[in-house]
Amino acid sequence: MISVDNTKKLFQDALSLTPNESQVILTGGKKQLARLGNNKVHQNMLEKEYTVKVQVADGKRVGNASCNRFGGEELKLTVEQAQKVASHQKEDPDWPGFFGSTDSIVDEDFYCQDTMESCFEAKIEELEKVFVDCQKRDVEAAGAFSHGDDVTALGNSHGLFHYHTCTDASFTFSIMTPSGGTGWSEFHSHKLADIDVPRLYEIALEKALASEKPTTVDSGEYTVILEPPAVSSLMWFLGYLGFGGMAYREGRSFFSEKIGEKLLGENITIQDNSRDAQSFGCPFDLEGTKRQAVQLIEKGVFQGPVLDVVNARKLENQESTGHALPYPSTVGPLPLNLSIASGDSSLEEMIKTTKKGILVTRFFYDNVIDPGKLTLTGMTRDGTFLIEDGKISRGLKNMRYNEAIPRILNHVVSLSQENWSLRGFGRMSMPAMKVEGFRFTGASL
Repeated sequence: MISVDNTKKLFQDALSLTPNESQVILTGGKKQLARLGNNKVHQNMLEKEYTVKVQVADGKRVGNASCNRFGGEELKLTVEQAQKVASHQKEDPDWPGFFGSTDSIVDEDFYCQDTMESCFEAKIEELEKVFVDCQKRDVEAAGAFSHGDDVTALGNSHGLFHYHTCTDASFTFSIMTPSGGTGWSEFHSHKLADIDVPRLYEIALEKALASEKPTTVDSGEYTVILEPPAVSSLMWFLGYLGFGGMAYREGRSFFSEKIGEKLLGENITIQDNSRDAQSFGCPFDLEGTKRQAVQLIEKGVFQGPVLDVVNARKLENQESTGHALPYPSTVGPLPLNLSIASGDSSLEEMIKTTKKGILVTRFFYDNVIDPGKLTLTGMTRDGTFLIEDGKISRGLKNMRYNEAIPRILNHVVSLSQENWSLRGFGRMSMPAMKVEGFRFTGASL
């Protein structure tokens, strides 16, 4: 990891190479990744790469250039390239300028040194035991296993300096059986020690065996229990299409001009918070503004979108919430650390209290039908089950859904006490949820 002092020196060197207003963004890190397939590790790789992005402003004309080598000549050429790009740009009337502040943020709250010093090979040895059991059972395992660290840092010619670093460990695992059964499990944390390989294998295997020789059910509306990975798929689109400040301001969001209106169920509270232990992220945005915890939905009532400087200025009496993406951004500010407040149930209780319904492990091939109404279509995957009289009775073939997210979140009857930390649209913290009247339009062949 590039230290705070070395990052400051790098930024000073780059900023000294131009008389113009300028800003430097550093991203990157070190990652070890093992890809799994056919009951073996078929790829084991170590990657270490950092990228410097230089932004130079010539009035309201801004140029960007980047490099991944920081020697004196490479850095100088990158700054010169950014200056050249700026000179050929049209003026941007909305350019807010670089943010000036001497109040530095240095954040290492989610950096675990043990994760970086842990023996990755020991985890691979745990996988070898899993592969032996898979061969005995005549099932096939696939997935990915990784750990590493990341850094995001920003400095500019107005004296601003922010630095954030964190570690990350991730495991995604699927099991396939000869009789058509599939199962899935995953776990994410900033601590490698939290990854329990044998337990995750048990979860995926149990689902795969229980879903063998899947059958079909008629299309229609069902009571559906969505496990957290399925919920996160829906939240990805809700965050991208619904809660962004640009879509809200331009009238393209389902939530446009609806602040203070009750739009979702009273049991739905959604927040974006980079300091949440499960959905953690960078505490500043790439304009340099401190990222605020934003209450997006409070007991079903829309509170407002996330904002950057430009979109906040275009809305009356608003300020940036610290959610800017790198300039220039065509999508505007977005939430990257979403969480849904948990409930008082459990997955087991949801199943036990269901007369007839469907359990969904996760979704796949999700696509937007109507962005303004937040209507989606997609398929279930890796564990879809029929529930009868409070018990899982059999596996089902994957089913296609056509649903609007607001309709789903108005028909949630229970939420789990436990949230899962998930990756995808940034990081998320999601509970399982039980939904009445979820629409399926058919099953796969």
